[in-house]
Amino acid sequence: MSRLPSLAARNVRRNRRRSGVTLAAILLGVALVVVLRGFVVGTHELMIQDVVQGRTGALQIHRAGYAEDIEASPTRLSMPYDEEMLARLRSVRGVAGVAGRIQFGGLVSNGVSQTMFVGRGVDPVRELEACPRSAALVKEGGQPLSEGDSAAALVGYELGQSFGLGLMDSVSVQTSSPEGRANAMDLQVKGLTVSSLPFENKRVVAMPLQTAQQLLELEGKVTEYAVGVSSLSELERIASELRQLLGSGYEVHTWKELQPFVRDVIVRQQVVLGGIGVVLFVIVLTGIVNTMLMSVFERVREIGTMLAVGVRRRQVLWMFLLEAMVLGALGGVLGALIGRGFLFAVALKGIPLELAGTSGKVLLRPWVSPQFTLMAVVAAVLASAVASAYPAWRASRLNPVDALRAN
Repeated sequence: MSRLPSLAARNVRRNRRRSGVTLAAILLGVALVVVLRGFVVGTHELMIQDVVQGRTGALQIHRAGYAEDIEASPTRLSMPYDEEMLARLRSVRGVAGVAGRIQFGGLVSNGVSQTMFVGRGVDPVRELEACPRSAALVKEGGQPLSEGDSAAALVGYELGQSFGLGLMDSVSVQTSSPEGRANAMDLQVKGLTVSSLPFENKRVVAMPLQTAQQLLELEGKVTEYAVGVSSLSELERIASELRQLLGSGYEVHTWKELQPFVRDVIVRQQVVLGGIGVVLFVIVLTGIVNTMLMSVFERVREIGTMLAVGVRRRQVLWMFLLEAMVLGALGGVLGALIGRGFLFAVALKGIPLELAGTSGKVLLRPWVSPQFTLMAVVAAVLASAVASAYPAWRASRLNPVDALRAN
């Protein structure tokens, strides 16, 4: 039994053409799976970063009932915005930043035409703690909101384009306070923003929190807290601790609950990736089965000789299994190295990409984890063993006398 691995390796080298075809199939299958996974993961990272670090934050906190009432009157359920509340939220381990916001609706006009908009009042200083990439969503030439801004605004790119807005142009926003009093204010455009969230570029107008509070008569209050976390792997734990800390009077939602569209896109892409991976491995398995069966047919007399001189059937079985596993290991490792090398080369430069729902380009840098790479190699070895099981069993069941008589 101890000599079987070396014997299997030698047999693989004996017929280089047959082994080369099988090796190429395994190599290509593993490389394609690794590369595809890298591009999918890179795209997911862009979407998650845009949402979590640029828009919603990893978590959001609202008054109880806010999610059900958001379409009717999002400003009715406001909360105090003070240092005491901020300190309570920051006390939870893993919270990286907290920022207050006001979400509201109304009409925006350029003096010629008007349309409905979604307003967002943000704290320019603390917003960067909860959403570090929020400033990066401003298109080149514009400036993010900063401390001291008052009558300033950031307008969604497509909304600004439809209004013909340039930097330092003015827009008029109209809305109603929670008590129903109508208010209006002129704002100066500091920049245009882009997002991967569907249609957000067409309707969002962001302004300093203090400006929104004056417009809505909500001084010292906010409608939500955006929470940034140190690691998304601890998201559920942090959300659970925040719920316990705040009690039943508040709601805590993760970004997946707040942005189901993005979550569903990621899930669908993972399902598609899994399906493509299965198809590739089925193709590889078919090649391995064919190769091993041809090997059995070509080596009938050799197998008969081995059985005649005392080699046991289970040893013949293991020899063929090991041959397939050697091919699987070589093809898997080479395919993984080629796939990771290609991803590394692409990631160095990046690929300009326009995500669905955006009007600007982002840089895609595909990558794949070492764990997934190792899993692909192991899957190639196991798949090779499974594919060779029937040919190996058939070889081990040959009758020595009949095998020796074969031409």
